Amino acid sequence: MKKVLSMIFATSAAAIGLFFAGSAYASASTIVTVKSGDTVWGISQQYNSSVKAIESANNLQDANVITVGQQLTIPSANSSSNTQGSAHVAAATTTAQQTQSYSQPTQSTQSTQATTQSSQASTTTATSGSVAQQAAQLMEQKTGVSASTWMAISYRESRNNPTAQNPSSTAHGLYQSLYTTSNDWREQVNDAARLYHSQGMGAWALN
Repeated sequence: MKKVLSMIFATSAAAIGLFFAGSAYASASTIVTVKSGDTVWGISQQYNSSVKAIESANNLQDANVITVGQQLTIPSANSSSNTQGSAHVAAATTTAQQTQSYSQPTQSTQSTQATTQSSQASTTTATSGSVAQQAAQLMEQKTGVSASTWMAISYRESRNNPTAQNPSSTAHGLYQSLYTTSNDWREQVNDAARLYHSQGMGAWALN
């Protein structure tokens, strides 16, 4: 944050510097007294200006008609770049504003991010906890064995993870069945209920 603020201050300072520099250049001009043989073009070359700028500064109708002794205001070449200097100031100011805008997320954005993170945390909790609880309650309905017993079995077998896979066998799911590879906990419940009715609690080394 400090680095971004430093960048903004530096950019703003540069913009202010350009503004004052442009103003100084704009006021730089020279008064020239026309001598014999002088031409507007020659004077413009000598003082790093332009014929058009000299015509405009002196309201000349014809650049070829000047008289000896006539005094001409000669704008320097830098004064013609004043417009460009102003453009640079505007561009630098805009850049500073954009830098500040991008460096600080709006309150709405922060609120949206917090809501998303909260939602993701809730989803993770539901996946790790309530699935095993729902499965245990359904197993109680199908087998008559208490849900707390099925919770203990699923925790022991898979740490309540319906996608758990035994690395040394085909045992899979909440109850580490050898007969299903589905990650759907409902299918795992149906398979475990069938196993219970055929083998009893002995299928999980419980009598």
